[in-house]
Amino acid sequence: AKGDVAMPPFADIYATAARLVCFGFDGLEMNSHCERMIDSGCGAVIIFSRNISSPHQVATLCASMKRRAHPRKLLVMVDQEGGRVARFSENNHFTQIPSAQDVGNALDPVVAAQTTGDVIGKELRAVNVDMTLAPVVDVNTNPLNIVIGDRSFGSDTNKVGEVASAFIRALQKKGVAACAKHWPGHGDSAGDSHDSLPTIAHTYERLRAVEIPPFLDAIAAGVASILVAHLVVPGMEHGAGDTAANTNGGDEKNGPTLPPASCSRSVVGALRNRFGFRNVIMSDDMEMGALLSLPGGVGSCAVDGLLAGVDLCLVCHSEEPQREVIAALAGAIAKDERARKNAAATHARLDDLCKRFVDGAETAEAKAEAFSLSRVDAEAIVGKSSDQERVERAVGVSRL
Repeated sequence: AKGDVAMPPFADIYATAARLVCFGFDGLEMNSHCERMIDSGCGAVIIFSRNISSPHQVATLCASMKRRAHPRKLLVMVDQEGGRVARFSENNHFTQIPSAQDVGNALDPVVAAQTTGDVIGKELRAVNVDMTLAPVVDVNTNPLNIVIGDRSFGSDTNKVGEVASAFIRALQKKGVAACAKHWPGHGDSAGDSHDSLPTIAHTYERLRAVEIPPFLDAIAAGVASILVAHLVVPGMEHGAGDTAANTNGGDEKNGPTLPPASCSRSVVGALRNRFGFRNVIMSDDMEMGALLSLPGGVGSCAVDGLLAGVDLCLVCHSEEPQREVIAALAGAIAKDERARKNAAATHARLDDLCKRFVDGAETAEAKAEAFSLSRVDAEAIVGKSSDQERVERAVGVSRL
């Protein structure tokens, strides 16, 4: 049919699907799990504290993964928000970054955000990390919300948007991609999507007035990506995007069950169709408890995400669900025209992100070599006392 996307051979289908997956693994060096996922064609990898011991080690690890993927570019990402979500800290010889709450409470929050974004960007770029899953742009309107809390810049919508935008611009000026999270707003949830599937019960009008504006500020600041939360958002399930086939089962008594935002054509579609976001959209970790009770498992959720417009599925820990997601995506791409078209569009967006922010193997290897003790002290590159003092002065909070 006119406009159809041709179906590639099966091996290419599998690699096409794998590129839509960001995997994680255990260890300070590449292990067989990591090698298999890269060889499958995964487009991204996320590192955690379990993968980090020192600047030289992590720079070398990232360079070796990029070399394994060569000539493809491999996107390396990390959760480096500051405060309690900081994989790089003074414990592994990096600058200690305060929480977003501390940044928001600074005498001049915009300057504080610019400073932390600048330092994070400089340090991540030095150790071959291409993206941080920050900033959190959720508005902290619920004091009982333990999952966000001090990870937010504050409870005022305009302030959160302004401060987050300053962070994004400073970070990306250093060549590191930012990711605004957790769309469409996790700040007023009572539950934790790491454990269960929360519902945000607000009307669309309330969401548009409070939760959504900081994301629009992030888009205006040129944010490279947005992460979609595992939340049910009834207020966005009608009239805010493509609502077709937007259910995930249910029963006769209660009717169809609304999907999590990360699988919802309405919630993801709003980013593209209503708010004009053209960069990468990713899911939160698909191994989180929020998805465990849903029918079809993580594979089905990933396919729903692809059909909704999600570009990258985070599967952060175990090889079995990572393989399950790739196989499910490959099956959908083989059989479904919409899935093929979405996958093709996703590859174009990932290509653009890689062109702007992702170092290749040779550049990464040169940066790893710079940490060799025979050439330079690591503290001359990251974890510099001058950067620590600059952050503390801007934020007004001492690490001591």
